[in-house]
Formats: sequence, structure tokens, C-alpha cells
Amino acid sequence: MDIEKTKKYFINRDGIGFFKSILESYEDIGIFSVLDGDKGIIEIIYPSNFDKEIGFIIEDMLNYGIIFQEVADV
Repeated sequence: MDIEKTKKYFINRDGIGFFKSILESYEDIGIFSVLDGDKGIIEIIYPSNFDKEIGFIIEDMLNYGIIFQEVADV
């Protein structure tokens, strides 16, 4: 049984829309929410079996100048 995971990140505000569209192109990989658009705080909720895929997507975003900084609690 897969466990649902939640991660929160600070990212460049101007990269939020691009990241959202990329994540949504991977159908059913996770749920994306903007918690604070002014500060660039987002949340991703996903099944734990997609840990590697989420990690690869976030790592690839560096190629587009989008930097992720995980936050423990907002």
C-alpha cells in the first residue's frame, strides 16, 4: 500500500506556473497547490511510490532556473 507524502517548497515565484504545467503533464503523479504565491511556497502531495519521479522532476527544474528549497512547516 502506498503512503501519501506531502512536501512543501519555496521556489522562484516566476517558476510556479511552469512547474505546475510540467507536473500536471505527468498525469496522476501528484497534486500541486500554491500555499503562498507572493512568497513562492508550494505543496506537492503524492503517493510515496513516486518519490524518485518527483525528485527527478524537481532536479530537472534547475535546468530552467527554478530552485527548490524544502520547508519543514509553513
